[in-house]
Amino acid sequence: MNYQISRAGQTVGTYDLEALKAAVQSGQVLLTDFAWAPGMPEWKAVSILLGEASQPPGQASAISAERIRAVASNHRAMNLCLLASLVAFLVFMILGGALSAGVRNETGKALGMILILFGFYAVVLGLFVFWCVKVYKLADALQVGPAFLWVLGMLVPCGIPVIVLILSQKAGNFLRASGVKVGFLGADTSKLP
Repeated sequence: MNYQISRAGQTVGTYDLEALKAAVQSGQVLLTDFAWAPGMPEWKAVSILLGEASQPPGQASAISAERIRAVASNHRAMNLCLLASLVAFLVFMILGGALSAGVRNETGKALGMILILFGFYAVVLGLFVFWCVKVYKLADALQVGPAFLWVLGMLVPCGIPVIVLILSQKAGNFLRASGVKVGFLGADTSKLP
């Protein structure tokens, strides 16, 4: 069976199992690359395909552990940004109601509320920029195509939930396949190797 090897969305080559093992040993193929063959339901990391016994000593496990940590930390941060945006939406609804009540009652209070609202918008914009950075880093660590396209998807109307769901599923699958326990908000990064 021939495996197609991909790194960062680009095809590296096609190898049978023995040639793939030799390419990993020579450094031509990395254990963090992905492999696919006809009949496989999805792409798998070369390290998973070959199993732990085929890892060259030292370097490959360090790269793999670093990638696992990158996926886990960015996955958790992305999910926390989603939670923070939901809280921000609730705060916005409360501030909007207070602002409309202030406009009806007293103009001085309304001006103060407008300033608070602008401050709130600045915080929400900062949260969104941080969220986009985490989406970029997670897509890059997962090697699921050009990472900037995932960030552009965040700018499309209704794109945020779609992007977050897809990346969260891919990150969860990657972490589970790497033997990491994944909870509601992602993996606990303090328990990673």
